[in-house]
Amino acid sequence: MSRQEQHETEDSYPLLPHERIWRQRDLLMVSISTTIATWCFLMGGFVGTYLNAKMGMAALTAGSMIGMFFISLAVIPAAAKYGIESVTSTKPFFGNRGWILALILQYLSVIGWNSIILIFFAKSTARLLLVTGVIPESFSSITVSLLTIAAVIAIFLLLRKGSEAVKHLSAFLTILILLVGIWLFFIIIKNFGFETIAAAKPAASSGHPLWDYTTGVEIGLVSLMAWWPYLGGLVRMSPKASQTTLPSMLGLGLPAAVMSYIGIFSILIIGDPDPTAWMVELGGILYGSIALGFIAVANFGSAVVGVYISCLGLRNVEFLKKKSWNLTTLTALIPIALVAVLIPDLFFAKFGNFLAFLGVLFAPMVGIQIVDYFVFRRKQLSMNDLYDSTATSAYSFWKGWNPAGLIALMGGIVTYFYLLNPLTYQSHPPYQYLTATLPSMIIAAAVYGIITSLVIIPAGWGGYRKNKRPKR
Repeated sequence: MSRQEQHETEDSYPLLPHERIWRQRDLLMVSISTTIATWCFLMGGFVGTYLNAKMGMAALTAGSMIGMFFISLAVIPAAAKYGIESVTSTKPFFGNRGWILALILQYLSVIGWNSIILIFFAKSTARLLLVTGVIPESFSSITVSLLTIAAVIAIFLLLRKGSEAVKHLSAFLTILILLVGIWLFFIIIKNFGFETIAAAKPAASSGHPLWDYTTGVEIGLVSLMAWWPYLGGLVRMSPKASQTTLPSMLGLGLPAAVMSYIGIFSILIIGDPDPTAWMVELGGILYGSIALGFIAVANFGSAVVGVYISCLGLRNVEFLKKKSWNLTTLTALIPIALVAVLIPDLFFAKFGNFLAFLGVLFAPMVGIQIVDYFVFRRKQLSMNDLYDSTATSAYSFWKGWNPAGLIALMGGIVTYFYLLNPLTYQSHPPYQYLTATLPSMIIAAAVYGIITSLVIIPAGWGGYRKNKRPKR
């Protein structure tokens, strides 16, 4: 791929068939290398405070696969058919100005995730240097900050090659990541055994088994909803829609759940979901150091993909669209560097709240996108209108904003907050039967459908009349 061709694929414009160069195997490898990182251990650790190993594994697997199904339904059809990324795909239901909401959500969520994994990358590497005697204990803190900055610089240099860097790095990392996952399972099971792990009791069970199990499912749901910003940017690189669903489900959904089991086992048996805190003690200096190195690399690989996806979303901004790819990359990286260096413990202390807020924000949008694309658009988008930012675009609605999308989004957010407060984790019925994510998604979809049918279409907004089936 020439340098000019490479930069053509690093914009928010739709990719043409000859530009979609990822095979099914490429998408699978990129998905796996994106999924398997420290956030899996944190997810598992959070669930393991409520549930035992058996119930925690079941709840996280169910939640992860259900969440992956819904975001696949929302994003993949349009992204794979038209070669567009996630933020662009929101213009038909938020408006040709309202899409900025999706960009803000994407930007903030990716900053949060990447701050977590880059800090863990730095901590894993610093612990490796510590146990091998390269640095003393007193240098650990400054080493973590320096390594985080070094990782940010390395990502910037790698992403100068855009999607090619993502594909090649993922191909290299996937096997290593899977091997270290197997090794971590082996270490913890060898040292404690299945029976001990299965018999361990969660430290913060609510005393209501159904509520605890539903909360485990909820954590899986909201964690996978967080792949919404990533999914469009990945699947649009595949030439056929039929080649995207299976790699996405098996690469983004299933590995997240399976690797989270390590966090469940760790919190139940050791009291710490972070394997870097115990792998040297359990596996010995040699094997523990190797595992530490692999975890550090896995986190780095996930961060590369996250920053790349964030850059694609930012290319929708008119100012950045006209600037270099390098400037866009810096725009995505600088906030991550500031968070990771200045307030590194922010997201760790409130990880459960961070996950819940992802559900608050992304679940309603997923519901809106599904009903708009399948029910009202009938799987047809106008490329001309999608990239027309003027009032003549069918997606301009009212001054560039779709009132139905905004009201539905707020309806979904209010529904979520009623069912589950993401700050306190206090809930109201019927949360224990339905979760908060699924009702939030359904209410948003219903509100959007009603307002679109009664107000938006009669007003002639949105270009929906073009998508009506002809009378026979």
